[in-house]
Amino acid sequence: MYIKNVIHHLKQTLFLGFFMCIVNLQAQDIDATVTVIHPTVQISNTQIFESLKGSIAQFINQRLWCADKVTSIERFKMNILIDIKNYELNSNDFSGSIQIQATRPVYGSTYSTVLFNQLDEDLDFQYQEFQAMEFQQNANVYNLTGMLAFYVNVVLGLNYDTYSLDAGTPYYQKAREILNASQSMSGWRSNDGQSLKNRYYLIDNLTNDRYSPVRKSLYHYHMSGLDIMHKDVNKGRDEVFKALENFQELTRVYPNSMLVKVFFNAKYRELIEIFKGAPTAEQTKAIELLSKMDPANKSFY
Repeated sequence: MYIKNVIHHLKQTLFLGFFMCIVNLQAQDIDATVTVIHPTVQISNTQIFESLKGSIAQFINQRLWCADKVTSIERFKMNILIDIKNYELNSNDFSGSIQIQATRPVYGSTYSTVLFNQLDEDLDFQYQEFQAMEFQQNANVYNLTGMLAFYVNVVLGLNYDTYSLDAGTPYYQKAREILNASQSMSGWRSNDGQSLKNRYYLIDNLTNDRYSPVRKSLYHYHMSGLDIMHKDVNKGRDEVFKALENFQELTRVYPNSMLVKVFFNAKYRELIEIFKGAPTAEQTKAIELLSKMDPANKSFY
C-alpha cells in the first residue's frame, strides 16, 4: 500500500527520466557506494582494504532489506566512508570511524536531498580477507555486519518516514533489535562513544514517542515542502517553515536530542539555500527560528 504510493511518486520525477533504462525487477533495495581509506596505517600490501571495501559493498547491495519490491531505479542511495585508523595484522583487528550519508530524490527535479549524514567514531571489528560477512537479525555474531545492518535499517526508516507518516517504524524496530543483541560489545551502550550522540540514543530517539514531532515534520518537510517546489517555490518554502515550527518546542525542552542533531546535520545547508531566495522578512524569521533550534550552526544561518 505504502510502497505503491512511493513507486507512483518516484516514477513521475525527472529523476526517473535521467535514469531511464531496462528495469530489473530482481534488483536489490540499496545502492551503496563504499569507500575505505587508511591514511594513518603504514603497511606495504594494502589489498586487505580493497577486499574489505568489496565485502562491505556486496553485503549491503546484494541483500534484500525491505519487504517491498524495489526496482533498480528506486533503490535507496547511500554513501559509506570508512576511515581505518588502526589495523593489527596479527589479530585482524580494525578500528576507526564510519560516516553514512543517505539521500532521497525530490519530486519533479533531478535534485536529491540529504536525509542522514552521521559520523560514528566507534568502529571496531575483526576482518580476514575474503571472509564471509555473517549476519543474524537477533544475534550480533559479527560486529561489522551488525553495525552496517543497523545503519541500513535507520536509513530505510528515515526514507519511509518521508513518504508516509510513521512508515519507518518497522525498520527502526529492526535497528533496535540489533542494538539489543549487541550490548556486550563496545559502541552499542548508552555511555559508549560520544555520550548522547551514539547509536543507543539514535534509535532511542527514533522509537520514543517524545520525539515523534521530528518524525512527523520529516514527512511534511519532504512531501508538502520540497516535493511541491517544482511547481510552487513559495508554497513549498512556507511548508518547510511550518514543518520546522512543528518541533521547535521539542528543541527547547530537549536541546541535546540526538534526533534533532541528526535532522540539522543533514539539512542545515539545504535550509540555507531554501530561504536564500525568500523575501527579507521571511529570511529574518527563518534565521531567528533556525538559530534557536540549531545553535550549533547559527553562524552559517
